Amino acid sequence: MKAASRQKLDQRAFLEQVHECRDNGYLLSSKKIGSGAFSKVYLAYATQERMRHNCKLASDLRGKCHTMVQLYETFANSRRTYLVLELAAHGNLLEHINAMSAHYHCPGLEEEEARRLLWQLVSAVAHCHNLGIVHRDLKCENILLDDRGCLKLSDFGFANWSGLKNSLLSTFCGSVAYTAPEILMSKKYNGKQADLWSLGVTLYAMVTGKLPFKECQPHRMLYLMCRGPTFRPGLSPECQDLIRGLLQLHPRARLGLQQVATHHWMLPAAHALFCTTLCAIPEKTEKPQLRTSLHNVEPNADSDPPRSLLQLWRPQLQGTSCESASGPAPEPPGACPRQGADSAGLELWSTETAGRTVGRSRHPLLLCSIRSVPGHYPVS
Repeated sequence: MKAASRQKLDQRAFLEQVHECRDNGYLLSSKKIGSGAFSKVYLAYATQERMRHNCKLASDLRGKCHTMVQLYETFANSRRTYLVLELAAHGNLLEHINAMSAHYHCPGLEEEEARRLLWQLVSAVAHCHNLGIVHRDLKCENILLDDRGCLKLSDFGFANWSGLKNSLLSTFCGSVAYTAPEILMSKKYNGKQADLWSLGVTLYAMVTGKLPFKECQPHRMLYLMCRGPTFRPGLSPECQDLIRGLLQLHPRARLGLQQVATHHWMLPAAHALFCTTLCAIPEKTEKPQLRTSLHNVEPNADSDPPRSLLQLWRPQLQGTSCESASGPAPEPPGACPRQGADSAGLELWSTETAGRTVGRSRHPLLLCSIRSVPGHYPVS
């Protein structure tokens, strides 16, 4: 009886949401593609009338040219807040890792693919940090892939502005599997250094198909963190070195974004980007034009490009010495063979009971995230 009553209430609430979306120019689909502690995510269509009143929305649906996840519109009433978001057609990184692991019967992504994605992720995090913004919830479920396979960082619900260089935060937030040890110990922490730990966990998940520390209890997690990560056979020493450099218990001992970008394991990605840029430049281009082109490898009309990373690897390519925690230069991509593993280890478990995911469909489908109460953002 209670289940039936609950179902009727859910149906009534959904019909209300359908009417509220329609009144604001969106057709809400019945397909729920994700849910979390604060919201539910549905597929939705933008009506022609809505697109006539939202030029940016109409332009993006005709042909995407930006490199960041878009929030197109918000509207609210006394009970709900609606967020109209861009649809990432290829889902999230967690889904991608699991799909590739199952397809090749080997856990994790190829190192070359992981390197390409990590370069984009580091660029995104560097852009945020340059603006004084810390994410505080970096994880595979919050990293989306568009229809070209390009990475986009999403879900800034726990983000915080950390303007002062040595300012410390105190809010316990994020997912336990990706959370830095200083946060688990309820210490005040540097948000940028906490993001670096989460970056290391994400890289580990990409190349191994699992999480380095899998425990629900914080004290057990801390015990595993003290022991350090273990690696599957066949993973290159350079990749292991980079992961260890990020998963340092002491926050100040972790590799910074500059050191990550110039790490030996990352250099093939920087070299590929450099060669791609050169191929796109006319032969008689002068040096000032070359510099301008390098700073616009990934044009972004919404915000300034993450300049720091482009400055990071250019000295390394020119032979200038750069600080790195790695050893000798790595072998070419693919030199370290992948070895098989038991099928039981293929699935990378989600850190949420129902992680926020995205569907696979064509435009003009959008994501409509519905919060039951007005969003609350932490202040520290």
